[in-house]
Amino acid sequence: MIDYAHQHHVLDECVRGEHREESLAALRRYFDQRSAARYTGRWFERFAGGGDRPDVANTVTEADVLALNFLSITSLADVAIDTTITYAYQIRSLLEQIPVNLSMHSMSWSTYEKGSPAFRLWELFRSCGGNHRPVTASKLLARKRPRLFPVYDSRVKTVLKAPRSEWQCLWSWFHTDSTRASALADLRMEAGGIEDISLLRCLDVVLWMRARTRS
Repeated sequence: MIDYAHQHHVLDECVRGEHREESLAALRRYFDQRSAARYTGRWFERFAGGGDRPDVANTVTEADVLALNFLSITSLADVAIDTTITYAYQIRSLLEQIPVNLSMHSMSWSTYEKGSPAFRLWELFRSCGGNHRPVTASKLLARKRPRLFPVYDSRVKTVLKAPRSEWQCLWSWFHTDSTRASALADLRMEAGGIEDISLLRCLDVVLWMRARTRS
């Protein structure tokens, strides 16, 4: 497996190191509905009850597509048609093979390997609405399986110095030290009022806000 020592150091510093207080403040600011900034992304996982609620967990809905807009994904008409109509059967078939209630830190790497249902769904989502939409694919996967897949965009990529595989980078961070998941959960709990937000989404917000304040 690729060495992600630099990325793991960055994550550790944000979650339980010298930048922890900054991360805590970022989470509180991002999810505070009274904040003047009014980050629409705070609704990404929660909108319409979430993309992983039992009755819609294996189907991309109109609410899932609209939730992408909360994270600045635009030009959604073709994405909506492809995910809810054109490839609806294939998407359902793959989602049915991906656990809903398990988390990245409890899954084996085989969940993410090339050829797995998750990898095949990533490739399918990437082609929805165009020929190459990796950020859209990332956010769709995060909407449908928030405990298993991270949101990944240019800002997070910059903070992490463009790891070769964001999935492998984060998976190995959790799995090379079992205390990291609990440290992240402690950060979420201390932030308050976001216990329903996935650990991966909390980590994404911390990294995204860090990039934003340094841009």
